[in-house]
Amino acid sequence: MQPFLFLQTPVIRPTIDVLDILLKGGIVMVPLALLSVLALVLIIERSLFFNKNLRYKESVYREYLALMGQRDLKGASAVCTAQPNSWGRVFSYSTVGFESVQEMDKAMEEAAEVEIARLEKNLNYLSIIAGVAPLLGFIGTIVGVITIFYDISISQDISIAVISEGLYKKMVTSATGLVIGILAYSAYHLFQNQIDRFVNTIREQSLTLKVTLSGTR
Repeated sequence: MQPFLFLQTPVIRPTIDVLDILLKGGIVMVPLALLSVLALVLIIERSLFFNKNLRYKESVYREYLALMGQRDLKGASAVCTAQPNSWGRVFSYSTVGFESVQEMDKAMEEAAEVEIARLEKNLNYLSIIAGVAPLLGFIGTIVGVITIFYDISISQDISIAVISEGLYKKMVTSATGLVIGILAYSAYHLFQNQIDRFVNTIREQSLTLKVTLSGTR
């Protein structure tokens, strides 16, 4: 008896279209999409700005400190001017030629505050997005629940086919809002951490500068 060969037809599984799923989130996805674009623009802009303004070499500071110890203000000023970043702009005020270390320190402190304000520019928007995006997702959840109950009341049926539209709105908007919020929240605190490191570096190097200048009197 010849064995029978059974041919198995391959199971065709439907592919998941991410864009189609996102569109099922409803009208709430529009402000969420705008927030996501705004967050990405801010993150890219701040990343480029930080990369340009917070980069400096420790060897440059040592060269600057040696020149300041020799009271070579012109040479130290040239070192600072050659650094087109926040560090160079702050320490350039130490080469003006103040009568006392206290006056120099005050000028550098004010310059540092200006640089910090430049670094913190637009970061508050990331903080706002981090708070608003999950709330919009929660609004989408409420809209989805309302849609579910409305569809049930119309069709008098609680099958998945009836409530699926509301479930899509509920889950998609919640997930999208959380993802955007986490992205903005993480970026905000990463940028703030870089600013804190910059401030600590400026304070430490300013203290070393004051000690150096006091010892060369």
